[in-house]
Amino acid sequence: SSILFWGHSMGTGHACSHLALPSGVQVDAVILESPYTDIREAAANIPITKIYRQFPGFEYFILDSLALSDMFFRSNENVKVLACPLLMLHAEDDAVVPLQLGHKLFETARSAYKDKTKVKLITFPEKLGLGHDYISFNPELPALVKDFLNIK
Repeated sequence: SSILFWGHSMGTGHACSHLALPSGVQVDAVILESPYTDIREAAANIPITKIYRQFPGFEYFILDSLALSDMFFRSNENVKVLACPLLMLHAEDDAVVPLQLGHKLFETARSAYKDKTKVKLITFPEKLGLGHDYISFNPELPALVKDFLNIK
């Protein structure tokens, strides 16, 4: 049987963090839906934090607290140690995690992988209205995933 990790949004950070740890478990593929580079960069870019970023202490109370708890979910570092196929999915109209963070993580992973064909980013046009939460509703998604995994 195959082991596939699929993380969405915050779960992409959890998945990458877990996979970067030595476990002895062979993971066959990873799918990251609406991924980000790390929590600090996400918090600095996601629209919901815009109002809070202007207040003194935002970095200290929020971002530094995450750092002290080692909760940065540094996917931009963790993808560098992956070797299994990595598929990233991101909607152009994602209002929670900006597409630019998905692109940045993709470029980091692509640079780290020896076999560039193992890393793929699929973006979904704004006209589909998938936003942050509805990529899984796209009827084409099963075929896209099967194609990436070479499942007939």
